[in-house]
Amino acid sequence: MSINIVTHIEWQSKDYARLAKFMTDVFGFKFDPFGEGYMFYTPGGDGVSIGISQDTDGATAGGSPSVYISVKSIDETLAMAQKLGGTVAVPKTVIAGDMGAFAFVKAPEGNLIGLHEEHAH
Repeated sequence: MSINIVTHIEWQSKDYARLAKFMTDVFGFKFDPFGEGYMFYTPGGDGVSIGISQDTDGATAGGSPSVYISVKSIDETLAMAQKLGGTVAVPKTVIAGDMGAFAFVKAPEGNLIGLHEEHAH
């Protein structure tokens, strides 16, 4: 196993099923229950697994690590996220040096999700 690579990302949520549905509808992730109060997605191959857990005391819900999801089109992804109740936290921003572009979408509960587009248009 390689070291120093991201292998798992986890978000805390007051309504973890709602966040899982939002991420499924926007990105196509298929979450499976994994114990009480936890959903898990494993993409296979070189992809990173994602966990969403129920935050019962509200101490960390709505917060997020800095995580970027590679998307074909930031514009299309932001539009879909807004249609599903999300908001744009950081608009599409071109990265210097032909590194593409990034943006942040805020899920309905407030979780920040970073987006990266390899070839910005």
